[in-house]
Amino acid sequence: MEIRLAHPKEVSAIMEMISGAQAFLAQSGSDQWQNGYPSSDIIIDDILESRGYVGIIEGHIVAYAAVYQGNEAAYNKIYDGKWKHNNKIYVTFHRVAVNPEFRGQKVAQTFLQGLIEGHKGPDFRIDTHEKNLIMQHIAEKLGFVYCGKVPLDGERLAYQKIKGKSETAHFQEMTEDDRWMVRTEESMMAEDLD
Repeated sequence: MEIRLAHPKEVSAIMEMISGAQAFLAQSGSDQWQNGYPSSDIIIDDILESRGYVGIIEGHIVAYAAVYQGNEAAYNKIYDGKWKHNNKIYVTFHRVAVNPEFRGQKVAQTFLQGLIEGHKGPDFRIDTHEKNLIMQHIAEKLGFVYCGKVPLDGERLAYQKIKGKSETAHFQEMTEDDRWMVRTEESMMAEDLD
């Protein structure tokens, strides 16, 4: 799966996923996302603020999430529990949605794990509706721990994960100069072996 920042031209595809998620949540008895949230304006803001990410498989957008880095006021008001680590700066995932055609294929889990690996962290947080059992299950599979409730759109269950060292992405962005240096070093090592 390729994970990257979303582009403005992808808003309609993202909104199709959001609509599918809204229908799925309604069908499961949840009132989460049943009031016009998230709107296309919110998704556009995510993209313009460089916090909207998409997951792509074989050229198709299969997942979306907004990734916030900082401190969220509602998360400071946690109740019926507390954060395991009370860091002032952390990464929060919001508006997680999966293309309905890829539901049940661990796309959300793979997508979120990729986002965790691609962000420094180490503190990651997510919240979800009490009836969104699928998101609760995904959070727990990824190592998030239930911490309490936060006052977001009523009440949301709050989860936290502290990223381990093994969850660092194995890729590195390189400039053309860096690539040349690596090739030169590899050539020199090969010559030494001769």
